[in-house]
Amino acid sequence: TIGKDITIDELRDHGAKAIFIGSGAWKGLKLRIPGEEAENVKEVTSFLTAVHLGKLSRLEGKAVVIGGGHSALDAARVALRLGAEEAHIIYRRSEQEMPAEREEVEEAEREGVKIHYLVAPLRISGENGKLSGIECIRTRLTEPDTSGRRKPVPVEGSEFFIEASHVIPAIGQEPDLHFLGSDFEVSNWNLLKVNPETLQTSVPGIFAGGDVITGPATVIEAVDAGKRAARYMAGYMRGEELPTKWREEPPMGDTWLEIPKDTPHRQRLKTRTLPVEKSLAGFDEVNLGPDEDAARREAERCINCGGCCECFECVKVCKAGAVTLETHAQQKEKISLNVGSVILAPGFDPFDPGRFQTYQYSAFANVLTSMEYERILSATGPYQGHLMRPSDHKEPRKIAWLQCVGSRDINKCDHAYCSSVCCMYAVKEAVISKEHADYDLDTAIFFMDMRTYGKEFEQYYDRARKEQGVRFVRCRVHTLEEDPETRDITLRYVDEEGNIQIETFDMVVLSVGMEISRELAETAERLGIELDSDNFARTSVFNPVETSRKGIYVCGAFLEPKDIPYSVMEASAAACEAEASLSSARGLLVKEKQYPEQKDVSSEDPRIGIFVCNCGVNIGGIVDVPAVAEYARTLPGVVYVEENLFTCSQDTQDKMKAVIEEKGLNRVVVAACTPRTHEPLFQETLQDAGLNKYLFEMANIRNQCSWVHSKQREDATLKAKDLVRMAAARAQLIQPLPQPTISVDNRAMVI
Repeated sequence: TIGKDITIDELRDHGAKAIFIGSGAWKGLKLRIPGEEAENVKEVTSFLTAVHLGKLSRLEGKAVVIGGGHSALDAARVALRLGAEEAHIIYRRSEQEMPAEREEVEEAEREGVKIHYLVAPLRISGENGKLSGIECIRTRLTEPDTSGRRKPVPVEGSEFFIEASHVIPAIGQEPDLHFLGSDFEVSNWNLLKVNPETLQTSVPGIFAGGDVITGPATVIEAVDAGKRAARYMAGYMRGEELPTKWREEPPMGDTWLEIPKDTPHRQRLKTRTLPVEKSLAGFDEVNLGPDEDAARREAERCINCGGCCECFECVKVCKAGAVTLETHAQQKEKISLNVGSVILAPGFDPFDPGRFQTYQYSAFANVLTSMEYERILSATGPYQGHLMRPSDHKEPRKIAWLQCVGSRDINKCDHAYCSSVCCMYAVKEAVISKEHADYDLDTAIFFMDMRTYGKEFEQYYDRARKEQGVRFVRCRVHTLEEDPETRDITLRYVDEEGNIQIETFDMVVLSVGMEISRELAETAERLGIELDSDNFARTSVFNPVETSRKGIYVCGAFLEPKDIPYSVMEASAAACEAEASLSSARGLLVKEKQYPEQKDVSSEDPRIGIFVCNCGVNIGGIVDVPAVAEYARTLPGVVYVEENLFTCSQDTQDKMKAVIEEKGLNRVVVAACTPRTHEPLFQETLQDAGLNKYLFEMANIRNQCSWVHSKQREDATLKAKDLVRMAAARAQLIQPLPQPTISVDNRAMVI
């Protein structure tokens, strides 16, 4: 114990060059009334400490707590849990001025705590050292003084008595500084005086923080003091000169966003609590967490009006390293660019079905949007591509798709147009779901009419309907109901014969349409671009990608709802239009890409690296990729084999370059999709790594093996192994040419 077993000076003699004092404020303040030295009068910190350490487990009779803060409420509620007949709180001010949180006051009153407002203690009574009660007097509040606070004054002749076997003062705490000696400066409030910036005390090398310098405060303030003092203690031990004045923090400025005027007022979540009979039976957690529905409703109250509080948690959790201290410190800045044309491809917003009560999207856990369901099917999704439903992670046996949610509906969402893509992606999701499931999955699509126009789309729809067992039900679903126990969804609808049907599904997927957000419409208005009645960009028949403002072009779903191939085609058209308008300036800013000097590997034995793509259903669903990779390791000349989730991604390209350098590879084989689109990408990666781009071979395991998928997975895997073997053999046969030697004389250059 400091001050008893060892002193501060002895610590310094022992070699401590800097000392931090964080001894808190544990000493309870005295009431300064007669009788407070009686037995069973114990200030709140000592009382709660004794209970916590198991030294006090039973309380008989009545308990009176004096004070109005959190510790006073804690003491009264603990007293009831220890068996006290009654628990009273006396507070000399009004209910409105009580510093404790209103929620905790309400919880205490529900548990039976009796709170007496505008009451002050006069004396503690007892006989023969045994406590009998406390004499009190009623108070009234004066007018506010210069500090704005109203002072309680006694009401003459209003004395009364409260019986008590225990009295617990909870009027505040202060530090116990007896162990420090007289070398330290102390304030009138018995707090250590420190430099407000460095937290160094009046004694050089000794710093302090927390309640010992502030009085009772919050944990977060103590943590901040500890961090600040540690920083300056380190500087002190390095011999740095510490600042003597307090450096004021620069003002944060107006970082709060204005709350939209049309924002509805929604009450805060009421915390669920244990029933009183259970809460008083012991020390179980009283405040229960919200269930999922309540948590969602509370989260929806957020209107994002706050600024950054500089906690830097985003820096800690960003595994990609995109958020760093440097990027976090970046501020908004306006940039002016001199451009000759602009192409707008801002996309769309998926329709939010939460505004429809019919679909119960916000209420039922197993009702999802089509985009959420896409993430479930994805290998990088929340379940790594395993088909599960959100509520209990069970494999669904029946899934329903509801079409035209947010499209072709002028009554509820004012979107008369068809979003064009919903039919095909619903069919695709149903087919892929069946491929994911190793059991007989029932998939049903509820539609008004199927619009499957496009390249081979109708054939895809026919195969799903006739060969792959996807059910198509022509109707509009009337009602969705949830079983509260199983969380299954029951659909009520009328079939084509006019009969009412009821079906139960494990999951329901809402095929949501496309819409233009309010923010995008406002952006178009700022840019001077005309929109049509549905808020899509207005163009003309003969200039389908040119907006109403010359030099600004548009493509994709901002023009109208469409799928990816159409968006890509329109992007090409918009690029052509932009290039045509800028033809006079073409080539003026072009820079030729510089590759590193090519390595001469002509004298080296082949060192082949094989990268096998495991692209979800596209490849991993057809071929046993780990088996192919294991086989590749046995091939002649192969020194490195790796499986990649998406080999064509930029992350993998960067990784390939690093592996080529680290492993000394001089040949590369990629087993993935078609070389028609992917070969140039991988060849450029080789050039970036310092290899000739022709030291590359490709095994097209996606297209060459897909034809046997329906026959047998083992056959597809054997075919993939054979393709990898042949690609590795071709790679071994590549004869790298040596780097050309150049000699120059005064007549000619000879290569």
